[in-house]
Amino acid sequence: MKIPRAHELVRFLAMTIGALASLFFVFFLVGEGVGDLLDGKTGAIPIIIMILLTVSGYVLSWFRVRKGAAIMTGGALIMGIYLLIVGAKGNVLMALSFSLPFLLPGIMLLSLKRTATVQESEK
Repeated sequence: MKIPRAHELVRFLAMTIGALASLFFVFFLVGEGVGDLLDGKTGAIPIIIMILLTVSGYVLSWFRVRKGAAIMTGGALIMGIYLLIVGAKGNVLMALSFSLPFLLPGIMLLSLKRTATVQESEK
């Protein structure tokens, strides 16, 4: 039985976490964001754009890992900062719950090259 290497495990975990977060937030957008837009509420547009940016970064990371991870990480940081600034005072929990599910796999994917390089040097 082949034992998975550390970078294979990191990639699997990052892609799984990213898939779960992407599915959750896409369903969230369909349920909440589209309804708000149909009611004429335009306040949700910035967060919809940021979620779509991070989800597109996740999708891109299947084909171009570094570029997709960079977009996902950047989108998560922008979303977290936006929610801290625009959200109610002390709403750190909301900012973290929106940004961490994309920030964590983005950082994991960005660290893949370093993990693979370290394993190659250990051989």
